Amino acid sequence: MKLHPNVWLLMLAQAFIGSTGPLIVFVGGFIGMQLAPSPALATMPVAFMVIGIAIFTLPIVRMLSIVGRKKGFLLAISAGVLNTFFCAYAVTIQHFWLFCCSIILFGIPLSTVQQFRFAAMESVSPNKAGQAVSVLLLAGLAAAFIGPELGLAGKDLFAIEFVGSFILLATCLVVALLILLFITPTDSSQTNTSGQARSLGVIMRQPVFILSLSSAAVGFAVMSFIMTATPISMHVHHHFSMEQTKWVIQSHIIAMYLPSLLTGIVVKKFGPLRLLITGILALVICIVVGYINQTYSHFWFSLVILGIGWNFMFVAATSLLPQSYRENEKFKVQGINDFTIFSVQAVVSLSAGWVMQEAGWNILLLLNIPLIILVLSSIYYWQRSQQHVVPPTPSAL
Repeated sequence: MKLHPNVWLLMLAQAFIGSTGPLIVFVGGFIGMQLAPSPALATMPVAFMVIGIAIFTLPIVRMLSIVGRKKGFLLAISAGVLNTFFCAYAVTIQHFWLFCCSIILFGIPLSTVQQFRFAAMESVSPNKAGQAVSVLLLAGLAAAFIGPELGLAGKDLFAIEFVGSFILLATCLVVALLILLFITPTDSSQTNTSGQARSLGVIMRQPVFILSLSSAAVGFAVMSFIMTATPISMHVHHHFSMEQTKWVIQSHIIAMYLPSLLTGIVVKKFGPLRLLITGILALVICIVVGYINQTYSHFWFSLVILGIGWNFMFVAATSLLPQSYRENEKFKVQGINDFTIFSVQAVVSLSAGWVMQEAGWNILLLLNIPLIILVLSSIYYWQRSQQHVVPPTPSAL
């Protein structure tokens, strides 16, 4: 696959930076169980990670539009390195709310790495955009192993459990910084596109934008709602070992990114709509399997199919998004897109612990059904709009 070197460099950097998320998902719930004043708040650190991404998305996009992608990437990841030590300090003094604050600040590097896919798309021709996104998602395969392994390897490095996990994470972020030094800036000037930029209201009313945003937001919401609750459900409620829980989370994250070996080709050949519908079907299967029983195999299969469904929906949504904006509108549209996605994800992640505590695993699964119906409605609305497009008049012979 011949793509711009930037795509491969961004993928390598994303593998190291992206390990932050799996690490926090794996150890966050356990640290929460140790430090939280109430069991219902045990998943708060994982939720705060998503809240941090939502909080920092628009400021990060604004910074990138001013200083350029490369310089902005370097500044944001440097801030992430410093925050690993703040996080380790919070765990050392066993302060739950300080730990949550440090997790929020990981929103700086994590919201930045979400912009890597747009930098990759801008480094290739439009017909290779889907392939570039798929290559970037492959970084998650490495992150799926690196993050949880850092969590487990650093667990007992110091007297306080998991302090070493965040010290090891600092090393990964430094490696990512060194890789990012070699990317070539490809930022195109917004002034070279003729015409006045449209308002966000006009852009957001487009059926293609609604479909793209709802697909990505629901994919992230369903994935986060179920994934955030899984470590607590498995380890605390159903008494599976930490090793078993770690493997289910790792398998889920692998399933989120492994399909990217093919989805770039699939979306180019069959189009984003078919890929999106297949992703929705995968989410439905995840809910059904998870609801039937809570054995180890049910947890594993449900989380794996959840990861596949997320991948299909995210690649399809990302492929559709550029159809909704012009060159001089890209930063504000990309910013509001990611802000909305991660705000929704933050809400469901924040509520996962409470729902698990008050209603249980099965109710948590069923609450995802209305979200899936929302995406199906967006597909219907987009198809109706396509039917009303007036075809061009054939040229006179």
